[in-house]
Amino acid sequence: MVQPFPTRRRPEQPVARLCQSAPVRMTDDRGQVLDAEFSVESDGDHVAVILESMSGRATGRAARNTDYRAALELILQRLKDRRAVIETAIVDSQRTQLLPESSRSLISEPVRLVDVPEPHGLRRKLTNAQTTIGQASTARRPGNSTKRIRLRLSVPGYDSSSSARLAVDLAAGSLTTAASGPDSLPADPDELRKAIKDFPGDPDGRRLAAYRREQAQLKRRLRDIGGAACALCGRELPPQFLVAAHIKKRSECTEAEKLDYDNVAMLACILGCDSLYEHGFVTVQPGGVIEVSPQVALSPAVAAHCRTVLTRETTDWWSPSREPYFAWHRGHTFRRSA
Repeated sequence: MVQPFPTRRRPEQPVARLCQSAPVRMTDDRGQVLDAEFSVESDGDHVAVILESMSGRATGRAARNTDYRAALELILQRLKDRRAVIETAIVDSQRTQLLPESSRSLISEPVRLVDVPEPHGLRRKLTNAQTTIGQASTARRPGNSTKRIRLRLSVPGYDSSSSARLAVDLAAGSLTTAASGPDSLPADPDELRKAIKDFPGDPDGRRLAAYRREQAQLKRRLRDIGGAACALCGRELPPQFLVAAHIKKRSECTEAEKLDYDNVAMLACILGCDSLYEHGFVTVQPGGVIEVSPQVALSPAVAAHCRTVLTRETTDWWSPSREPYFAWHRGHTFRRSA
């Protein structure tokens, strides 16, 4: 019988680190999976998030972890939502692991994320600090700013045995605590208008912070006028399970339509309805009639989900002022035929 190769462990790696999650990828607040792998492992008395490095295209090999910066920013935001403290942040690439931690540190002191106004600024600090680590003293150009890094953390509600749970929560963005905090506050119309104008297009690494501001304000506004229920399935859910979904694709909206926030968007749950609507498997007909695409029959699991969740025939969110946006979705996104 062929024996598996034994697992080798680097001498400096503490035994506690062997409690480790499998590598996972982030899903952003639109439900898009980012191309960036990370894992969470126990690290002494702490948990550590390890974000894998980004690499460009090489001969015969595709680019890897191309959403590194956006994923790091999202990790910082979701850790901030959990009131985490970054105890240490170090470059943890194979080339640098023989160096003392003091020579590969990215921060000079612990960082309480609740005190960080914008994760975007901290993300830039962490990436910019990587460029000189592991570089020869004679190097003329800055080094890579997207290396493999380790964030050693203290996170309320998580301990060194909670690595797998934290990995899942960070990847999905779900909060396991009771709904509270900013999501429970009413929307400020001026802040919402400013957030929409500040966000110029589809989110990328540079625009993620602006996108999150718009999403938060728009969610609050929609909850103020319609309650905390999904517009499609009708289930009342905690705020972290609802997103502000554009009825008409946001990138296709005019500036005036983007600012028509009482009509151009709706609350949709991340438990299926947001993705079904975004990908055209469900739409809303005039009068609010919910129509499911015949294409769901191609996937028994999706069809069963629709039968279980989309049990009502109409949505209360339809109105004459929202009909033009629903009409756009029917004409451009909805999958009419099998």
